[in-house]
Amino acid sequence: MIKRIRWQFPFILFLLFQIFQLTAQPQITDSSQTGEFIIRASMLDLFGDSVSENDSSISPVAEAIQWQVYVPENYDPKKPAGLLVYISPTNSGEIRRDWKSLMDQFNLIWIAADNSGNFVDAFLRKSYAYLATAAIAEKYRIDGKRVYLSGFSGGGRIASMVASKRPELFKGAIYNCGVNFWGTDTEVAIEQIRQNRYVFITGNRDFNRSDTRQVFRQYKAAGVEQINYMEIPLMAHSNPSKKNYA
Repeated sequence: MIKRIRWQFPFILFLLFQIFQLTAQPQITDSSQTGEFIIRASMLDLFGDSVSENDSSISPVAEAIQWQVYVPENYDPKKPAGLLVYISPTNSGEIRRDWKSLMDQFNLIWIAADNSGNFVDAFLRKSYAYLATAAIAEKYRIDGKRVYLSGFSGGGRIASMVASKRPELFKGAIYNCGVNFWGTDTEVAIEQIRQNRYVFITGNRDFNRSDTRQVFRQYKAAGVEQINYMEIPLMAHSNPSKKNYA
């Protein structure tokens, strides 16, 4: 059973402050684990006594959230890695096999929550994306200027909601066959969004193609210049393969 988060606004601010502290400061200890593995952590694990059952109803705060992680084999704490937080439309956060070498090439750590697919409450999925940064930054040295979001289909739509709401945390995003515009949301930090980078990916057989093109144009009309639109020939509604990124 999925339990809906009911965070109060002060707690959301507290959570974001804690995440910024984790991603902005050098960590005392570093994990030596590389490759593909799972991280399980609760709110209590990540933030200690600073949280309580009164702050959140994430099922409860002591219950573990599970993320799939890939750390490049050549990870070096002396060279802080970038971070790619991925939001899947399915309940598996496992990385595609052919994307691992891209993570290696660009010194990026991958993290994606399990049990965060399209049938899960949207606010919960967004929260897992925020918490993913804290779960990684507790163990690895992260370059705060290279923290990105991505997602496919419904996951791409959730990623676009998070990216436009917290552009000071996520410095860019890759939207794969699914994206939403922020519309008339007056809380959007448009000047910060304009400093970030965004890639819109679709295929000429993707049923979300026209929607993706429209949102790309809306970003452009809003003065976001560091954007790129990629339409992959013969690709339908699917994640692109490594050769499409290269």
